[in-house]
Amino acid sequence: MAQINRSNIQSLLVPIARTVFWNFNRYPDLFKDVFQIFKSDRATEYDIEMQGLQIGSRKADGAPITIGTMQQGYTTAYNHEYYGIGFQITRGAVADNLYESQFPQAAMQLRNSLANLREINAMYTFNNAFNNNSIGSDGQPLASTAHPISTGTLSNTFANPVGLTESALEELIPIMKNWLALSGQNINTSPVKLLVPPALGFQAGRILKSSYQTGTGNNDINVIVHDKYLPGGYIINPFLTNPYNWFVLTDEMQGFKMFQRENLDVDFLTDIYTDTTLVRAIERYSFGYTNWRAAFCVQGM
Repeated sequence: MAQINRSNIQSLLVPIARTVFWNFNRYPDLFKDVFQIFKSDRATEYDIEMQGLQIGSRKADGAPITIGTMQQGYTTAYNHEYYGIGFQITRGAVADNLYESQFPQAAMQLRNSLANLREINAMYTFNNAFNNNSIGSDGQPLASTAHPISTGTLSNTFANPVGLTESALEELIPIMKNWLALSGQNINTSPVKLLVPPALGFQAGRILKSSYQTGTGNNDINVIVHDKYLPGGYIINPFLTNPYNWFVLTDEMQGFKMFQRENLDVDFLTDIYTDTTLVRAIERYSFGYTNWRAAFCVQGM
């Protein structure tokens, strides 16, 4: 196992350094802008989507009413995984280090490392939204033109790549308003905010902060802004790996979830035979989504 010994910190053994640094500005917990956070006390959490009654029908005089049915639909499992990292440091490296006041930063590096991984794991859901090998409980990827319901299929993406534009938003919102529940009943789903990578941040700002249509000489209003179709504005997430893909998050409650099974724990252990200290950080959680209607996903261009 790799360890930090005196040969790894030679410049810290002599008084030549003016500054010892290894910390940079860190991102806040960006995943909290997208995911609902829950505490878990079990190995796996399950969400079950029920298929409710279908739409009622006209009853002829003297005829019986339609008898509907309700049943279990799709089950989403959140399997909590452990994530961790650590380092070893020898007694000599600690004893001879003239800048040991800087070493508390090493423990902070553990926290920073796992915080970075947490953001990557959160955005995995979106970075694999169009991956047919990354499927949800209904057998489809998050972004699909064929999410199955009892009366057919529904789409939460375009059939072809579409860039982020005002007209694209105007096209997808009516599609979203025609989404149905698993039973085929009409539901009221509304867009809330845009989720974009840094490369689309400027375009998102132009669209959602302009009172008039963007990129034209028209004096027409920007209806998206005027009628507050995206009241949450937009969020930029640098952990989105594709610079063209963009997402519209909705108000569906059973959407993107994070279950915290075990909180971040930092601990250390010193081997009495070698006087080498092992410092480690570990936590356990899961990210995922229960309801694909929580987002309209667009492959950009």
